[in-house]
Amino acid sequence: MRPVALALVLALVPTVGMAENANYRNCVDWLGHDPNRALQDSEGWRDAGGGLAARHCRALALATLGRFGEAATESQSIAAEMPPSAARLDALISAGEYYMSAGDAYSARLQFDQALTDSPNNTEALESRARSLAATGDMQSAMRDLDLLLSLAPGNVEALTLRAAAKRRAGDPAGALSDAETALAYDPGSAISYFERGAARAVTGDTGGAQSDWQTAVSLDPGGPAGELASANLARLGR
Repeated sequence: MRPVALALVLALVPTVGMAENANYRNCVDWLGHDPNRALQDSEGWRDAGGGLAARHCRALALATLGRFGEAATESQSIAAEMPPSAARLDALISAGEYYMSAGDAYSARLQFDQALTDSPNNTEALESRARSLAATGDMQSAMRDLDLLLSLAPGNVEALTLRAAAKRRAGDPAGALSDAETALAYDPGSAISYFERGAARAVTGDTGGAQSDWQTAVSLDPGGPAGELASANLARLGR
C-alpha cells in the first residue's frame, strides 16, 4: 500500500501537524493493531464534524482492512473537495492505488489522469498510470508514460522494470532485455528486475539464462511477489 503522504496529512489535519491532533493520532495509532477500531473511531469522528481529516483516516482504515474499493471511493471524494494542491495530488494518487488494489485498473487510470492534469510531470503519477495502462492492455500508452518518467528520472529502477515488462508484452524482447539490464546496473539486488530479465531471455530462447535469473529472483525475494512469479515460471520449465 502507498504510504501516507505528509502533504495530505498536513493539509487535512486542522492543526500544525498530525502529532498535535489527538483524534487523528489516536485513529492512526489504532491502524497497526486494530484497524476495525480505527475505522470505528474515524466514523465517529467524521459524524461529529471531523471533516476531511476524519475521512482520510477512514480511508486508511478501510485500506488496512482490505476494503480497497471503499477506500478508493473515500479518497476520490476527498480529492474532489480540495483545490489543486500537493495534498489533492496525494489524495488522487492514493485513490488510484486503492482502485488498483481492488482490481479496477480503469477507475484507477481516471484518478491518475486527473493527477497528471494537475501535475503533468509528476513521476509517481506517471509510474502509477503506466501500471494501470499496462493492466488494461494498453502497452503503447504505458510505454509513453514510462518514456517521459525516465526522461525525468533516468535511474528509476521500478520504471525501467515496468517498461521492460511492457516492451516484452508488446513483442519487443530485445528492448525488454535492455531495460531489465539497465535496471540491474542501477540496482543489482532488484528481484523483480531479475524476473523481467529472465522473462525477456525466455522469449528470445535463452532458457538457461532465464532459469538462472529466475533462481536469483527466488533467492532475493523468497515468498515475495517477484520470487513467487519466478518460482511459477521455473515450475513451468520443469526444473
